[in-house]
Amino acid sequence: MLLPIGDAGAAYQLIFERVDELVRGRAGIADLSVPACPGWNIQQVVAHLAGVAQDVVALNLENKGTSPWADAQVARLGAHSVDDLLDLWRQSLDDVQANLAFASDAGACQLVFDTLTHEHDIRGALGEPGSRAGDLAFQAALGFVTAMGDHFIRQAQLPALWLSTPTLGSVQLGDPHTARGHVALNVSDFEALRAFGGRRSIGQLLALPWDGDPTTLMPVFTDVLPAFTNGGIQPPADDLIE
Repeated sequence: MLLPIGDAGAAYQLIFERVDELVRGRAGIADLSVPACPGWNIQQVVAHLAGVAQDVVALNLENKGTSPWADAQVARLGAHSVDDLLDLWRQSLDDVQANLAFASDAGACQLVFDTLTHEHDIRGALGEPGSRAGDLAFQAALGFVTAMGDHFIRQAQLPALWLSTPTLGSVQLGDPHTARGHVALNVSDFEALRAFGGRRSIGQLLALPWDGDPTTLMPVFTDVLPAFTNGGIQPPADDLIE
């Protein structure tokens, strides 16, 4: 389900343009807290996004996805205004695209997954939902989720998951012949992104419209995907209402 690098690069550009349009030139939003990213405000989330672009260009990727990696970006760029951060991010776009040509499909789609997740974090902070329908960005992000989910569900021998969304159609994660049972989940593209992106509490995850018992699949959200992202994705302790 992974998109090729060229499509992932186009999706990344698309998200930048949406974030730029969403926050550029708006007074009084920089210090708004971002409920989906506890401890960060909008300025710090944009600093992270600009910092990721800079680190991709500099090939500073050894600790990608970790909290120290993200915190260093925010510390490095913390003195800049939101508009300045957007300018820095835009200045890095061409070089990011050039470097993605040497990345794996998974690495390029992971970049889209993280960036799309933070777009919706910012939208949640502003109370301005949008861009939730399936598009190239969702194809790349959900492709990453399903490819990694399938790999680790098989590796951990968890129950197979039939995941259905408008963009994905219906995809099977895990091996139904060796898995200990199976469950199914049919949700929107947006809800799949938020559930697999560490933006839903365990209670919210269990309340999704599962077909079958989801409790044995919870390690996907608490151990499996966080392990892939160096502990960077964990369900929040409290419900996130969007």
